[in-house]
Amino acid sequence: MKYGALSHEQARFYRDQGYYRLSNVFDAEQTTEIREFIEDEAEKSSGDFDSENPNKKLYGLYDRNPELMKRVIGNQALVGALVSLLGPNVVFVKNRHNHATINNRQGEPAEGMHRDILQPSRGLMTAAVYLQDSTVENGATRVVPGSHNLPYVGVPQANGGGTWMSEHEEYAGLENQAVPVPMREGDVLLFNGILFHGVGHNPSGQTRTSMTLGFRSVDELDAKPDEARQILVSGQHIYRGNDR
Repeated sequence: MKYGALSHEQARFYRDQGYYRLSNVFDAEQTTEIREFIEDEAEKSSGDFDSENPNKKLYGLYDRNPELMKRVIGNQALVGALVSLLGPNVVFVKNRHNHATINNRQGEPAEGMHRDILQPSRGLMTAAVYLQDSTVENGATRVVPGSHNLPYVGVPQANGGGTWMSEHEEYAGLENQAVPVPMREGDVLLFNGILFHGVGHNPSGQTRTSMTLGFRSVDELDAKPDEARQILVSGQHIYRGNDR
């Protein structure tokens, strides 16, 4: 049985484990086009980067090249999987995940395990688009399967934070349960925004370029959605409030 592009069993795996790998979403021509766009923008924006940080991030991708990004977020294999997991009405969230990363250029140690959002009440699905192969040897993303089911334990300090595993003694030792998820160029890793994850250690010195996008279901209780920050990729904006 299918709803969208994924079978019931595939969707169940995502819900149980918190992540799912999509293979061959983008072909070599597409990944080359996207990677060249990112490299060109990174060159123009070199002043925005911290020379001491090997993980170079380029933000605001959508507004840098709307025509290309519309094709990326509208990819039918990607959208089909999103519909399977989020329902028929889906938006791309411009103000959360809308960036590219040139990973571990100088062999930085593994990134700390973290979540992308704090609360499960308003979900976010992260889509990591791999524009080069990601292997165990060059720092493949690690995930803690099922960690999206852990209870919410609050924000440890008044000025924010709370998404890093190391901030919570309740999660001590869980990083030992992390598993790497190797990906090939053109693959997409979907994961729940509250799943603990992090980039692995890259001793190879090789560069890995990826793009991170955020999606969520249309909020059916939002009478006035911010369509400048929420780009519809499937279905429509709907409103089901009782005040109509």
